[in-house]
Amino acid sequence: MIDCAIVGDSIALGVGTELQGCIVNAAPGVPSADIIGRVEDAAVVVVSAGSNDWRNPQLEENLVTIRERAHGAKSVIWIAPANPKAAEAVKRVARRYGDKVVSFKPRADHVHPANYGALAFSVFAAMSS
Repeated sequence: MIDCAIVGDSIALGVGTELQGCIVNAAPGVPSADIIGRVEDAAVVVVSAGSNDWRNPQLEENLVTIRERAHGAKSVIWIAPANPKAAEAVKRVARRYGDKVVSFKPRADHVHPANYGALAFSVFAAMSS
């Protein structure tokens, strides 16, 4: 088992460039269904999912499947999407499993973080608490 894995979409990719020591399995534009297969066996799993398919009626079901794939993790940290509907789905799944959720201030595109360094710091703080 690895110590830390960051999985998901372009937001996960950006956070992964800021956090050293984590395996990153992420790609721009991927929907939540594609993130299921990216989940790594790690002590800490950081997930960014839902930003690209917030209209998907299966979003919450996909998030639960992502979480179930991370069953061996000591800690799962979710990055809430900027989209309120997707963020609420992430928060519901996180509450169900007792996971942590971090948020960010979005840039003008209303999708990506204004500051990846600040988001990475929030993720690191959640890992440490």
